[in-house]
Amino acid sequence: MKNIKQEFDDSLRQEYKQSDFGELVQGKYAVSEVQFAELTELLLACIGEEEAIQFTGHSIGNYLADHKLGEWTYEIDNANQVTLRFWLNSLNSVSETISNPPSVMTPQDKAQLQNALLKGVMNLKAKASHARRG
Repeated sequence: MKNIKQEFDDSLRQEYKQSDFGELVQGKYAVSEVQFAELTELLLACIGEEEAIQFTGHSIGNYLADHKLGEWTYEIDNANQVTLRFWLNSLNSVSETISNPPSVMTPQDKAQLQNALLKGVMNLKAKASHARRG
């Protein structure tokens, strides 16, 4: 049997420096586009974390999903209208509909959506608190 000894000779490997590449420019993947539903889910997760609420998404009109008292859900319709719900029992809920921009493209649009969702969550919390007492 032949004894093969590997030579780790890096003589063919050239060491590169950043100056070898010239000026680096942000590529086409520097900013990725996020779908409205994904953005809404992320924003509600952040807001929910701050408010000690966990939102789960469900499809439009899904009222037979055996919801439980205290469950927080949201739904997005075909026009990107967001409805937040707090479930009082498996069939009854209080809701808050969010009026949001028709398209979210700029950082200002994203901030506007975040503010609208935060306001909606606060309004829904107030409604839920009132409904639990009454």
